[in-house]
Amino acid sequence: MRTSSETILLALALVATAVKAELKVEVYDGPKECEDDQKVKSGSYLSMHYTGTIDQSSATGEKGSKFDSSRDRGQTFDVQIGVGQVIQGWDEGIVGLCKGAKANLIIPPEMGYGDSGAGGAIPGGATLHFDVEVVDIKDGPPDAPNVFLEIDTNADGKIDKSEVEGYFKKMGQDDVPPELWENEDKDGDGFISWEEFSGPKGPNPLGDEL
Repeated sequence: MRTSSETILLALALVATAVKAELKVEVYDGPKECEDDQKVKSGSYLSMHYTGTIDQSSATGEKGSKFDSSRDRGQTFDVQIGVGQVIQGWDEGIVGLCKGAKANLIIPPEMGYGDSGAGGAIPGGATLHFDVEVVDIKDGPPDAPNVFLEIDTNADGKIDKSEVEGYFKKMGQDDVPPELWENEDKDGDGFISWEEFSGPKGPNPLGDEL
């Protein structure tokens, strides 16, 4: 049988756990109320903008440091919400927002990257702050991007190393994974052809010429 002191300590521990796991959502701009067809639902396909930082309340990590931003890349993040494609804090926090809304999400580690973190920028146990914007709500999944054409900037139907390096820099990465050429340039001629390219690529850009 628990003593009164033990009961009080257990109650305090439960309260502390509940506070720790709280997800906070604050709409700071745009509509707060809207019709159902303008509201994010579980399963909605969205175009989002976001900036992710370590929250000021975080017990770990550099407070206020930015780890990712779609705005810096100048390209929206397209995702289906509520189906496990993103962290739990997004899946639960974005549902109910209106198209055009801008909101701050404060996501505890239990609904983010937990004790393991994500790379060097997000340590284990970090509380995250996402400044998000619901740019668009779509009826279905967006068309698959033609990444081959995005990389093939001179439109000659094949990709060279300089084009790959340029694409990775555009995406915010300075280094090309060393195994990429071994995996993609299967005939070893120094180029990645449309047939060799394993990413989203659409129809052959040169038709029957290749």
